[in-house]
Amino acid sequence: MKKLYQTMTKIPCHIKTIFGLPNYQNYVAHRKRKHPNEPIMSEKEYYMYALKERYESGKVNRCC
Repeated sequence: MKKLYQTMTKIPCHIKTIFGLPNYQNYVAHRKRKHPNEPIMSEKEYYMYALKERYESGKVNRCC
């Protein structure tokens, strides 16, 4: 039962990843693990950065 619960709690994260939505918790974990002495953006700053990278970088792939 515990395994099922753990799997179910990860589903929203996987769905966000599939649709290309940024994951702030993964960003924070990565920064703490790989760049511990560098500042971490606030959640709002992170989402604004992610949106800018996605839509203003010219790398948007669309079918239409």
